[in-house]
Amino acid sequence: MVPISKPKSIKQTNRRALLGMIRASGEVSVADISERLQLSKPTVMKIINHYLESDLILMVGKGVSTEEGGKKPALFKFNARGGYVVGFHIFPDGLYAVVSDLDASILSENSVPFEENESLGKVVAAMAASYRWLLSRDEDYEGKVVGIAVGAHGITDFRKGVVVYSPHFPSWGENAPLAQLLRKELSFKGPVLVDNQIRFQVFAEKVKGVAKGKKNIIVLEGGVGLVAGVIVKDEIKRGAHFLAGEIGHMIINPQEPEVCACGGRGCFETMVSVKRILRSARFKIEKHRGRSALKQTSPGALTIQTVFEASNNGDGLAREVVDEAAHWFAVGLSNVVLAYDPEIIVLQGIFAEAGDYFIGRLRKEINEVSLVHIKKNVQIEYSRFGRNAGVLGAAAFVAAEYCK
Repeated sequence: MVPISKPKSIKQTNRRALLGMIRASGEVSVADISERLQLSKPTVMKIINHYLESDLILMVGKGVSTEEGGKKPALFKFNARGGYVVGFHIFPDGLYAVVSDLDASILSENSVPFEENESLGKVVAAMAASYRWLLSRDEDYEGKVVGIAVGAHGITDFRKGVVVYSPHFPSWGENAPLAQLLRKELSFKGPVLVDNQIRFQVFAEKVKGVAKGKKNIIVLEGGVGLVAGVIVKDEIKRGAHFLAGEIGHMIINPQEPEVCACGGRGCFETMVSVKRILRSARFKIEKHRGRSALKQTSPGALTIQTVFEASNNGDGLAREVVDEAAHWFAVGLSNVVLAYDPEIIVLQGIFAEAGDYFIGRLRKEINEVSLVHIKKNVQIEYSRFGRNAGVLGAAAFVAAEYCK
């Protein structure tokens, strides 16, 4: 039996379905929409008129008449320039800001450097200055910004627009009201959304990246720390205390002597940190008797990129180092797979630059560390976004919420 919905819910569902179809289809007629969505032509036209008024749909001409002749049908398409979004990503060392259209295509961008542990007041002032500068780039932006989204590192209360705690900006204290401060600074009347940057980054992969079309997605960003963005059945997971995705502090090796920043031992992020990988490389270089490209690099000049490059070029010593990192990555990711059962895992951050050897080892290992009798057909891919992922996802998220 089909559940009975409230009229308002039916209207919203129909509007969203129609707008989504037009966005995906390009130019379409009322008859096309009616047939594909199984809605009456009067209902379709009523929804189209609603979106024509809000400038989200444009009439773009006439189509071809049917074989029986008659009037040529009007054609409609989605108007990506019907509104604009401003997206921010607050990095530990600076601010990255963009203006995008409603298809999350970046039109203008701006970067501002920060001092270490920059004050909340200075960060908000930098965001406001960037916003005004970006809007000055094109007179069409004025009055058409439909929303602002801010990706911030740390624990964030998405519902209130509050940064509960930021490890990179301890001077902010607890419960920094970022959305409220920015809205006041700009006198902005629309929505200002604040979330952990990784949740915008996983949304970016879903709508414009390598996970496009997938319903169950994990994005993992590693480097200094380790954090995951989680989408299950098309829904971003945040958790009751906004801790969903804080996988870096899962304990995967209790015998590990090194203490994590959280106070635990054997945390996932400790076992795969750049610091640990380079320490392992230096130790192996000292003990290694054979030839290796790594031995030609002075200890102070050794970088994670050097190790990755050497492993991709077949260097045996570098591959020993990468194999160890891939093993612990596989142990941690295996737990993530068992918890969320994703279709795809997307690697962002420093490990997205590791190259073919690392991802090949990781794909092999993840099927060997647990449930060995069940082949885990999870896809593992590198992100193509780089530092753009946060602002792309922020812009896409606001656009998706607005275009309903």
